[in-house]
Amino acid sequence: MNRRLLYTLLPGLRRLLEPGGGRRARRSGDRIWLFLLLLGLVGYFVWHTYFRPIPEVYKAAGGLELYFAPQQGREAKNRLLGLINSAQNRIEVAALELDDREIGQALTRAAARGVRVRLFADSDYRRETRESLGVKSTSQARCETLQRVQVCYDSRNNALMHHKFVLIDERGVWTGSTNLTWNAFARNNENSLWLPVRGLVDVYRAEFDTIFAGQESGLGRFERFQIGSTEGTVYFSPAGGRKGREAILSLLKRAHREIWIAAFVLTDARIVEALVQAHRRGVRVRAVIDARNLENSRDETLKQAGIDVRKDGNPYTMHHKVMVVDGEWVVTGSYNFTSSGYGRNNENLLILRDSALAQRYLREVEANWRAGSRL
Repeated sequence: MNRRLLYTLLPGLRRLLEPGGGRRARRSGDRIWLFLLLLGLVGYFVWHTYFRPIPEVYKAAGGLELYFAPQQGREAKNRLLGLINSAQNRIEVAALELDDREIGQALTRAAARGVRVRLFADSDYRRETRESLGVKSTSQARCETLQRVQVCYDSRNNALMHHKFVLIDERGVWTGSTNLTWNAFARNNENSLWLPVRGLVDVYRAEFDTIFAGQESGLGRFERFQIGSTEGTVYFSPAGGRKGREAILSLLKRAHREIWIAAFVLTDARIVEALVQAHRRGVRVRAVIDARNLENSRDETLKQAGIDVRKDGNPYTMHHKVMVVDGEWVVTGSYNFTSSGYGRNNENLLILRDSALAQRYLREVEANWRAGSRL
């Protein structure tokens, strides 16, 4: 908050905090201070969140890359392998699961040539992580070094370390819905993004450092960024999960034409209600949900409201966590549309604004929807 605003508001705030300040706030002068205080705080929040110019460190002239698996799965994996192979100083990986020998070998080669490689994974996938790195171990320690790769595991029992991101030096962030597994690239419906913004790497790295060190709820910092014509905001759960969820709800409330959804799972009651309300005010809403998660999702609520919901047609996994709103906005990342997605699990959520990018996502979601079957 800038100093001038603070100097304007602090006298009124001090009066309110003094003994009896609440009673004196009923006086007309202090009511004015209270009003100015609240107005200033709200105004600052709105300005800082929506209108503050994006600092140059969070901008890049271009270079955003988008891949959809399985059709571009091999291309996406080759690109990720190339990024790992080109790393000079450091690589951080936060992944629910590492179950791919090619990626594991690329990480160990990087570590062998002197790159600092750190990996944070969910503890349920210790065996897969070790096999991918070419190591056998039965240790139950939270952290271990495998082939010079520093590995730590999430220690919580009631939450998932559900991130899927890779940081390459200061160059960029690889993220999306794609787990670092053979199935994810070869069989599943997934989306992967390469975001070459130095400042964004710093934001992700601060989150990584926090969870790697043992504060497993993370920092929850959110930040705006821009790549070419694409404007975005990143959110991290669980520490910042409520902010991310509110951003999704706000976007759905502002929708005026159409909302397309491709969801691995859809159980968050407030998001479902926002979709129903959008449908009732005339917005076209269409959703495709992974077949295995229909029983757990609130598809019946959507169907009863008259929303066209389909079961996906992939015999493996439809793993997207995507919304496309009004042909302009994209919601994506590792974030499932569940209460755990914002309240318990480690997730990164991206809300992107770019009509050209939205059209690419729209074609993917619509293809998944058309390949699905009516319920």
